[in-house]
Amino acid sequence: MKTLKTKKIVVAGGGTGGHYYPALAFIKYLEQYYNLDILYFMTKGRIEEKKIPKDIPYAKTITLETKGLLRPLYNLENIKRINDFLKESRGIKKIIKEFNPDFGFFTGGYITAPVILAMKKLKIPYYLHEQNSIPGLVNKRFSKYSKKTFISFKETPYLQNTVYTGNPVRYPSKDIKREILLNYNLEDLYKKTILVMGGSLGSEKIDDIMYEVYQSTENINFIHITKDSERFQSFKNVKTFDYIDNAYEIMGVIDGIVSRAGATSIAEIIFYNLNSVLIPWKGAAENHQMINAKKTQENVNSIICDEDNYSTNSIINFLNNINSKPADYIWYQKSDDSVKNITNYIEELN
Repeated sequence: MKTLKTKKIVVAGGGTGGHYYPALAFIKYLEQYYNLDILYFMTKGRIEEKKIPKDIPYAKTITLETKGLLRPLYNLENIKRINDFLKESRGIKKIIKEFNPDFGFFTGGYITAPVILAMKKLKIPYYLHEQNSIPGLVNKRFSKYSKKTFISFKETPYLQNTVYTGNPVRYPSKDIKREILLNYNLEDLYKKTILVMGGSLGSEKIDDIMYEVYQSTENINFIHITKDSERFQSFKNVKTFDYIDNAYEIMGVIDGIVSRAGATSIAEIIFYNLNSVLIPWKGAAENHQMINAKKTQENVNSIICDEDNYSTNSIINFLNNINSKPADYIWYQKSDDSVKNITNYIEELN
């Protein structure tokens, strides 16, 4: 049996599913070809702490206390945060030096800043991945020192050393069938089914909007990811879950989705060709979720709703006009080349 070559990689990303899942897709792809030794820097109390022990059980993990900079940037609290950041980076530098990685792979977010700074000082090559159409502060700051910065949108501005690869998506086995929805307590498997989710951090705004929508959509099944399940108990056609570990499996067989417009959600919506109601989060830096949503409209059947000024009837009409999917799904003929492209560039440059 062929012995796999070992790759030692430092990984970090911002604490949301949008940062975590592209990194996970990259790691899972590499597992097919290498014996991996992963050092993963995590954000305290966020998705990585819950997911990594299950998804990457062999990874060495370090939890950081790093806090992002406040907006506007000229804020006195930011002086303290920058000092804390520099102090933390010195400790990270020692850890990375002992680990002696081949390279780093970072998916953005403030947690990556002290890690990237340590990598830069140690002169260890690193690669960045930017999921959004408008890049975050850390990727903007450090892209010029990266070996390569991978972008998900061809028009992404402000970055250097870029190459367009797309955003890696998770996708299930092509053996998956609609019967998987039986795991979600649906009474009629072949009734139109819509997934409702507010990103890895949840969304009270989407809960509020959908509570109104559910008053007039008894003819549709809903699988709703929410932190407030009790609120929706009176709707028999609405099945609520605090968290769904493999939502991407559902996306392969459902008929539509109501979602925020985070970059990873958008990439999955486009990959699965999902009819979508997009509700961009207004708190996203530089309004990038609205920009993401508009890009999505160029690729799939979708409407964009303002989270504060929306028409319930428009959402209801859109959902009612969605047709149920055929048994053979379009995505069966697709493959996700994003992670393959990223890996090929790294192997060529490293």
